[in-house]
Amino acid sequence: MSPSALHATLTRAAVCVAVAAPLTLAAAPSANGTTTSEMATQVITLVNAQRKKVGCGPLRTGTALGKAAQLHSADMARYNYFSHTSRDGRSPWQRILAQGYHYGSAENIAAGQPSASAVVTAWMKSTGHRRNILNCSNKAVGVGVARGGSYGIYWTQDFGTR
Repeated sequence: MSPSALHATLTRAAVCVAVAAPLTLAAAPSANGTTTSEMATQVITLVNAQRKKVGCGPLRTGTALGKAAQLHSADMARYNYFSHTSRDGRSPWQRILAQGYHYGSAENIAAGQPSASAVVTAWMKSTGHRRNILNCSNKAVGVGVARGGSYGIYWTQDFGTR
């Protein structure tokens, strides 16, 4: 991707955040024993159900997007921060591109929601998050979930147009 095309992608992309109150047990397992991988899959299922309601096709899961999202959630949980900007200064688009995906379009992050249902509900109540989820131009998604940090759980949802 040329620098000008990358710049156009970065300037039109959306980023959103949602934060719940910090949890008291930072690394507590979910109440029903669900793994973070299962939680990520549940997010995708719930998001695709929301998209179906408005006539958008289901999002494909992308290994590169999933890896970028998981690495970011894990980094936030391990180093106890909450931001679209990584500790090393990278943007979502740079992290996505580092995984070999050239069509990143949006990122949602959240922290503190204890389940897939809770995080999708929070995102759907937020104008910016909802816009990213229901954008029919988004065709792929990767979801990362990690436990730790002051919020107890961190969520990243990276979207792509191909």
